[in-house]
Amino acid sequence: MGSITARARLLRAQSVWLWLMALWLGCLVALSGCGGGSGGASFVGFGLNLTQPPAGLSYAMTSAVYEVGQAIVPNRPTASGGAVERYAVAPPLPAGLALDAGTGVISGAPTAVAASAVYVVTAENAGGSATARVQIEVRSTPAAPSGLTYRESAAIYTVGQAIAANAPASSGGPITGYSIAPALPAGLLLDPQTGVISGTPTAAAADAAYTVTGTNAAGSAEVTLQLAVQAALAAPASVAYATPRALYVTAQAIVPNTAQVIGGTPSAFSVMPTLPGGLSLNALTGAITGTPAAIQPLTTYTVTASNSAGSAQAQVQIAVTGSGSWVSQAVLPTGRHYAPVVRLQSGKALVIGGFTASGVTASVLVYDPAGNSWTAAAPMLTPRSDGSATVLPDGRVLVAGGDGAGISPMAAAEIYDPIADTWQLAASMAEARTRATSTLLPNGKVLVIGGYSRIPSLTFSQTAELYDPAFNTWTSMATPLSSPRAQHAAQLLPGGNEVLVIGGINRSGFVTSAERFPVNDSGATTPVAGTVPAANVYTSVLLADGDVLAMGDGSSTAMRFDVATSGWTASVFSSTRSLPTMTTLADGRVLLAGGTGSGGVRLTTAEIYNPDFDAWTSASSMSTGRSAASAVLLSDGSVLVVGGFSSSGEIDAVERFRP
Repeated sequence: MGSITARARLLRAQSVWLWLMALWLGCLVALSGCGGGSGGASFVGFGLNLTQPPAGLSYAMTSAVYEVGQAIVPNRPTASGGAVERYAVAPPLPAGLALDAGTGVISGAPTAVAASAVYVVTAENAGGSATARVQIEVRSTPAAPSGLTYRESAAIYTVGQAIAANAPASSGGPITGYSIAPALPAGLLLDPQTGVISGTPTAAAADAAYTVTGTNAAGSAEVTLQLAVQAALAAPASVAYATPRALYVTAQAIVPNTAQVIGGTPSAFSVMPTLPGGLSLNALTGAITGTPAAIQPLTTYTVTASNSAGSAQAQVQIAVTGSGSWVSQAVLPTGRHYAPVVRLQSGKALVIGGFTASGVTASVLVYDPAGNSWTAAAPMLTPRSDGSATVLPDGRVLVAGGDGAGISPMAAAEIYDPIADTWQLAASMAEARTRATSTLLPNGKVLVIGGYSRIPSLTFSQTAELYDPAFNTWTSMATPLSSPRAQHAAQLLPGGNEVLVIGGINRSGFVTSAERFPVNDSGATTPVAGTVPAANVYTSVLLADGDVLAMGDGSSTAMRFDVATSGWTASVFSSTRSLPTMTTLADGRVLLAGGTGSGGVRLTTAEIYNPDFDAWTSASSMSTGRSAASAVLLSDGSVLVVGGFSSSGEIDAVERFRP
């Protein structure tokens, strides 16, 4: 029992001893932070002190000659960095002079002659130290000042901006008074005892020479300063560009887009993000110049004009289009026109029937873009031209209506299976239709609208039919068109609830109206306000924003339907065209190619519509002039233009447009 008690006492004693040791070590660490030290950071307790050390220590008089028994002009230090906590000097100053440990000022009256010597003053704080050299000599007789200089011997100040104190330095005898001639610019002052120039200029002053004289009983020293005061700098108030929204063409040098600035003059311009390749911003003038190297969509750039007083910004929108190029491809085995072409899910192109030199054909051809080759597919069950062709969701192709042999209108339809390379008869429409439109709906059904028939006499349809591929059935829609029409254009509007029907012809002539056909067969179409130009045949494409671009035969005007406002805007292209091809490119632009121009000339020219600007630019020209050709966008973004008609007859030439 006694041994257990003794052991317990020993353990308690050891615990107390360990606690006292820990306390002593903690105090030791804490005390170590209180000591001096000139380098690095110090430790206070267990925390790191991040005090910034003093920097750039210097004295107003770096070299001075004093007189025994005469009080000196206090020599004051300046420093940057962290606040100085204490000053020290080595070796000790001459007798009668002293260094104030708190301010670093050297003052007093020498009591004995001292040879010229260098004294090093050290300024310290917890973060570190800085040093400065002062050379001092004490004579029994006075010495004239010499080597008078200023920190800034030439300066340009600004009205309303306080200047950094401009302090003198000198050697020789101490200066007891300063003067200046002529008088300093308004707002600036010279301290007659220290010689420091300070203040805030209140008015502009031309560049001029000012002579500062430092004197003492033994003589004087002079220095000339070159000073000027400029008007207060104003920030740029606004900046604008001559062309705030610009469409450029690759490989064509642009007209310099210049900046107009109101307010203060900028000292620099910058832009974000980086301008299109080939274009650059002049950092001094803000002008945008150069030759764009690559196509790009409309992009917003922010240009900043700045000076030391502030900045202003402007936004510039830039798009770059191009003219593209055409490459001749393998020719068609048989030239043809009025032959629809579609892109299969395999990426190959299917050319269906059409009109050849021998008349209407059942021939079907497949183009392989990878190999630039044509192969014959299984022919249609019935020859036809001008039929509609629609790729169904399962990859099969529905062909409906058109003209058969002897230019007889057809109600028949058939379906092509590209995997099996077979045609299968589909249910027939209720009406024979040539130059009707065919629109694939979101539910996979196909809506066929309008068209004409020549048998028993020329009639124009006011009806629509809906094909359901799941059941191979046609349903006549109850909703009639407001006007019978054929050779019109039709486009499914965003949301998939309406089809926009545009222009066309009927027995009364040109149809200059447009209407919105309800997919749900609600019983009435919605008329579109306004009219479209009279034209024999209309063509349309859907734009990326849901608007519709349409153009009519024999015109140089395109009409853009704004789906949000249900209104029209017109744009003008360079050439009148009949039966051109019109294709939306992968980047949203639209290619218009060929057609018949003035005097019946088949055109080789092409143009590009730029939707962001509602404007047309020239594209490269085809090798072969043609109208009534067919075109399709391929998987790689190129456009395949097939066949067509010219004064020599049906065309077998094929070309591929690369944007």
